[in-house]
Amino acid sequence: MYKKTNKMKFNQFLKMNAVAIAAVMFTGATMSFKIIEKKTADQQFYYNSTDTSAGAFSQESNWAVGAGSSCLTTGNKPCTISVPEGQDLVDVIGGMTNSQVLAIHPSERRQ
Repeated sequence: MYKKTNKMKFNQFLKMNAVAIAAVMFTGATMSFKIIEKKTADQQFYYNSTDTSAGAFSQESNWAVGAGSSCLTTGNKPCTISVPEGQDLVDVIGGMTNSQVLAIHPSERRQ
């Protein structure tokens, strides 16, 4: 008969596995354009203190992690603060006056 050359073997391999090769190439191309982002929710804090002295609202120790409850539209204390991913509470309220912290959510208050 005739002797199969390397080129013939390679062509036969391509013909037999064409669908599998195309699938691998398609998957590789698709994956190279896919951007994987990890989305996390903002962290919620609520004011957990009775202290209303000057600068008290910007002290991290007066806040607790969580959604809190009993937010009102009137009162003399802040209720909740959302802290974006990649930041902490001090980044958001550190150094602010009580009035500035209250202005973050003007319609949310705690008695």
